[in-house]
Amino acid sequence: MNDEIRLEKYANIAQTLIQEKGPFKLFALLELSNMACEWDVVLSASWLPGNDKMESLRFIVDKIRAVLTHQEYLKIARVILLDVNEPFVKELQNFLQEHNNPKTFSSVEIEGVEIEKGRILISPVSEETSSELLTKTSKWVRQAAKQGDREAQNTLGLMYSKGEGVKQNLRLAKKWFKKAATLGHVQAQSNLEALPH
Repeated sequence: MNDEIRLEKYANIAQTLIQEKGPFKLFALLELSNMACEWDVVLSASWLPGNDKMESLRFIVDKIRAVLTHQEYLKIARVILLDVNEPFVKELQNFLQEHNNPKTFSSVEIEGVEIEKGRILISPVSEETSSELLTKTSKWVRQAAKQGDREAQNTLGLMYSKGEGVKQNLRLAKKWFKKAATLGHVQAQSNLEALPH
């Protein structure tokens, strides 16, 4: 898969999760040396892994499956949920700080894990606030929404309803929730009903 397209899709997933659960400390795609062409999705946030790790994992996998094609989904080796205080998260943070916070890197070992390629969507050393990240990724979400992606349409509706990453506009929130609901997005229908009339 084209890296730019993959990163746009994962930015959309990150955006959806931030809207629904809260900010991440880390959101990365890692291709391990012993697993060529397969990617680990590594996530760390204060709300992870949560009281029920399996429920958190199911929730995240459902969001990933809603955005990726079947072929793209098959490229995922594992989805890894890490506490923000895990040694791997801290070592990765140290590595990123030492190397000026790169968005991509290759051929490194962190906490005994040999990483062939790494793509950082949300860095533990990022200077971006959640608000700045929302603004930055809103263009990808908008693009996917316009192309008929119901998950992106719901996310864009959430962004407009809350004024996160875009100027608050309940008329546009309603428009995007309706589009997603029409395509069978159950949460979008609930979000639509929850809007003030």
